Amino acid sequence: MQTAGAGQTAMRDIETDQRLPTVATVARLALALGVTAPWLAYGLGDMITEGTTANTDGMGARLQAVRVERAITKAKLGRLADLTAPSITQIENGGSSGVHVVEALALALGISPGWLAFGIGDRELMPARRGRPPAQSPDPS
Repeated sequence: MQTAGAGQTAMRDIETDQRLPTVATVARLALALGVTAPWLAYGLGDMITEGTTANTDGMGARLQAVRVERAITKAKLGRLADLTAPSITQIENGGSSGVHVVEALALALGISPGWLAFGIGDRELMPARRGRPPAQSPDPS
């Protein structure tokens, strides 16, 4: 995964669940693998979309915009996402973050982690589709 800018040790740690990647690492991996970053990180959207390259530019601005729009303080968002207000400030100012942190923030705000991290896809989470129960076979009698 030299193309992704990740060393062998880092890749082994990610593949064996010893380390969670940052969203920036996921963006590089997605590009190297030819898949979309939201799909790779969170299983969201299409696996392959022609011409879509992801990066985390603007993630902090997206986070801040939604937080301010919803009138949520950094302290309250921190409590909701099990983070500290300084951590949220760091992310809003362009700091890197792990996929699990972005997922926690997105869940707390009710938005898509793929949109928050990479600016791809719908902002709002789509409600889960309810499956239909299996059709009943006719009574043979």
